[in-house]
Amino acid sequence: MSRYAKDSHESLVRAYQLAIRLLVMVALPIAILVTVLATPLIRILGGAAFLPDSATALTLLIWSIPVGFVNSVTQYVLIAVGQQRFLTRAFVIGVTFNIVANLIMIPRYGFAGAAVVTILSEWSLLFPFYYAVRRYVAPLPWVDLLWRQAVAALGMAVTAVLLRHQPWLAAALSSLVYLALLLLLGAFRHPDIQRVLQVVPFVRRRSALINDR
Repeated sequence: MSRYAKDSHESLVRAYQLAIRLLVMVALPIAILVTVLATPLIRILGGAAFLPDSATALTLLIWSIPVGFVNSVTQYVLIAVGQQRFLTRAFVIGVTFNIVANLIMIPRYGFAGAAVVTILSEWSLLFPFYYAVRRYVAPLPWVDLLWRQAVAALGMAVTAVLLRHQPWLAAALSSLVYLALLLLLGAFRHPDIQRVLQVVPFVRRRSALINDR
């Protein structure tokens, strides 16, 4: 991204948008899967003595990652365009919000309040980050970037809810629904994603076989 920022602003914007597409495409199903499997995962990793509180904490905390993934790549983009000073101010805002919100939420709601604050803290960073992106990089077409992943995730979530009493089955079938919806909605037909898929060994071999035929 630093090279793109120096040599080709258009390439920087394309790389950033591609990163958001892929990170959200990965983050949403992870969040849903962990939500579905929180109780059995805690039972396996820590034992029944940690239930139900640890499962509740995990279920809440995992929903910080969709925004957290976007924030992570956004800070690299802002560094690439020389906005380290702005990042420092944004993190001061985020830390201040986190401290104040925790002082309010933890006495009332305990660990659940702290988990919710973690999610909200990511949002408190997203807004100043995106202000800087609009100013120093480019406006983002959020709807085009995210609607396919959001619709597919909604279908996955509905499937998981319907099968919630059988968590492992819910995880497996809802994952298939997510992938199927992404395919139907054309999420993998974007030119930049096509280029990424070409470096995946299975996809590359399959394309070679098709071309040979």
